[in-house]
Amino acid sequence: MLIAYRPELENPPREASFGVITAKGMISLAPGLNQEIPDDQWSEAKKNATVQALLRIGALEELKERVEVETIPQSAQALAELPLSQAIQATELIHDDEKLADWKKIEGRVRIRNAISRRIEAIRTGKA
Repeated sequence: MLIAYRPELENPPREASFGVITAKGMISLAPGLNQEIPDDQWSEAKKNATVQALLRIGALEELKERVEVETIPQSAQALAELPLSQAIQATELIHDDEKLADWKKIEGRVRIRNAISRRIEAIRTGKA
C-alpha cells in the first residue's frame, strides 16, 4: 500500500512522523509518500479514530501504486489551478528542483510554497 501523509494539512500543522499501533505491529508514517505498508495492517489502522479523521481532511491518503504522468502539472499555472491537497501531492511527485523553484516563485498559497521548499530540500539532501 502506498500512503501519502501530509501533516501540514492538520490543524495545527505538524512536521513530525505519525504512528499507529495495530495488533500486527506499529505503522510509522513519515511526511510524504510511505511505501510498503502491508495491506492487512493498513486495513486495521484505518479503524483508528485519528486515522479516520486524517483521511477525512486529506492529511492521509491512499494512493494508487502507479502514478499517471497526467497527474503531474507541466506548468506553474497548472499547479496554481489545482486544489490544495492535489497541488501538494503533485509537488511530491516531481524530482526536478529547478522546476519546483520556478513554481515556488509564482505560487501564492503558503502551504504549497512550504511543501515545495520541503521537497526541494529533500531532493538536494538525497532524501527524495
